[in-house]
Amino acid sequence: MRLLQKVYAFFQNPKYQQYRYPKQLKRKLLLNILGLKLLIAFVAAALMTLVSQIVGADLGQHALDRMLQDYSPVMIFLLVVIFAPLLEELIFRAPLSLFKTSNYFPFTFYLSVVAFGFVHLFNFEAYDQYFWLTPILVLPQLISGVFLAFIRVRMGLLYSIVLHAAFNGIVISPFLLLVSLKQSFN
Repeated sequence: MRLLQKVYAFFQNPKYQQYRYPKQLKRKLLLNILGLKLLIAFVAAALMTLVSQIVGADLGQHALDRMLQDYSPVMIFLLVVIFAPLLEELIFRAPLSLFKTSNYFPFTFYLSVVAFGFVHLFNFEAYDQYFWLTPILVLPQLISGVFLAFIRVRMGLLYSIVLHAAFNGIVISPFLLLVSLKQSFN
């Protein structure tokens, strides 16, 4: 709970303060953040699904469903676990260091979180019909953006890339396993 309080305090008052953690503590912090991020993202995704169902939003096919139809599991893994985290962290978190001594750092932090969430809106086929649901639809990514920025600022860009890749890998692996099993039985 203390770690969650630290992330929340960072969210409330973002400051660029990089720490020098011992290697062992870095691993522990990364794993704890990953666990928190998975738990909170799962709850946020459940909330997003519940709200979408309550309002009767037919969001169409999700980008992951389209990928599962069009690409091999290996290609999806490479795109989702390697390429996307690398590209997204370079776009959304790397620029934070440009503002580390600026009074604009909090604005840049919030902008990076919102932009990261907004980009994921396009994962939904019918996003334009339910644009008013945007904050709910991208809630998991908004929360993810906060955790990723926290790790990026505290530990460095490499660690935010690793955290992002680990998260995506854990989330996508069950789907890839099911597709692989289905293909092996056909």
